Amino acid sequence: MFSGLLTLATAFSSVAAEKEKVVATNLEPDHHVILENQYVTVMRVMIPPGQSTMFHEQHLDYVNTHIDGSPVQATYPNKPAKNFEMKSGNVKFGNHQGHSEVDKITNTGTTLNMQIAFEIKQPGPIGFGFSSRPAIPAFQQVLDAKSVKGWKVTLQPGESTHPYSQKGPGVRVFFNEGRVLEAIPGRPNRDKELWVHKGDALLTTAGEVELINGGDTPLIFNDYELK
Repeated sequence: MFSGLLTLATAFSSVAAEKEKVVATNLEPDHHVILENQYVTVMRVMIPPGQSTMFHEQHLDYVNTHIDGSPVQATYPNKPAKNFEMKSGNVKFGNHQGHSEVDKITNTGTTLNMQIAFEIKQPGPIGFGFSSRPAIPAFQQVLDAKSVKGWKVTLQPGESTHPYSQKGPGVRVFFNEGRVLEAIPGRPNRDKELWVHKGDALLTTAGEVELINGGDTPLIFNDYELK
């Protein structure tokens, strides 16, 4: 009897899901577009405890950085729901070019779920060339997909990334607050100063880069570059 009721409930849930409105990811109310250029659309996703997004379609390659994670449930219109944990600090790549997916995410935890996500507007690789970072402990590669590469960067107070060449545009996502100094090539001690907060994101461009932790606490961020 219980099995029959469970099957019936699942069937009703699937029918209800099929009737719910589906929107583009960048039009979903919990996905706040905060930055955009010709290459990417960057969104801050904020899901309060117990609340759900709308059903939304992902049809572009998608990079999701979990700032404040939580347990969640993903509901789909055409397959069983899935429960899992979005862990703070993790990165998820959605390979959606050419095969879209529709889902709805419910925060089943007790704290705010916050993510910084970006869609890559053009099929990749776009052709910016091979990307790399200095071979120092500050850099840990966390993503290598056909369209994008990513590194987690941890800088101690006063530590530098060392100069490197960025080949293509990208996105930088910060896990904590701090003071960032960006060296200006050819102009010693003439750094650009930037104060950042947890969950801040920046669009980056190709060129020579050197970043320095100008604060008194460790600085942690993810650095993504399109291929």
